[in-house]
This record gives sequence, structure tokens and C-alpha cells, in this order.
Amino acid sequence: MENLLANKDLINNYLKLVIKLQFNTEIDLKGEYTFTENLVSKKPIIATTFSERVLSSPDIKTVLTSVITEINIGVCTTEQMRKAVQDYPEADSREMQEIV
Repeated sequence: MENLLANKDLINNYLKLVIKLQFNTEIDLKGEYTFTENLVSKKPIIATTFSERVLSSPDIKTVLTSVITEINIGVCTTEQMRKAVQDYPEADSREMQEIV
């Protein structure tokens, strides 16, 4: 992953989007993770600091853990997150048009 700290807002928006799409709910992720340095590799990573709110919802915890791991190991790139966040309103509009 490129510079995690420089993409803090993007990462937060992406994680919120994933939860919204998976569970059709919005969740405030403030305090649920932090940016730190891997002790061995010295690379920046996202470390989970889940509160009881997330821990009490195993499905949300699992999804957040998986997505954060993908970001940490570089499977999920900045470009992919940016595209997903930008494309979401369009996808939402298409769904609304199909319903009507």
C-alpha cells in the first residue's frame, strides 16, 4: 500500500462503504482502527482497535478485519478504493432507477 496516512480519509470512506454495501447500515468507525508501524517490517499498517460495538457484531468484525488485512498487504490498492468510493453514488442511482 502506498502511504496509508496520506490516504486516511479515503480508507475511512472505503471501509464505511464496504459496511454499507455488505450490511445496508452505516457505522461510525472513529476509534475502531489506528495507523501504526509493523514491528518487524517497519511498514505502516492499519491496526484494529475494535470497540464493543464492532466486537458484538461478528459479521461486521469479520468483514472489517478482512478488508483491513487486504489494505495492509496491498491486495486492495488506493486506486481500487478511490474507484469504489467514486462509483458508489452511480451504483446507488442505478438501483433507484431500476426500482422505479
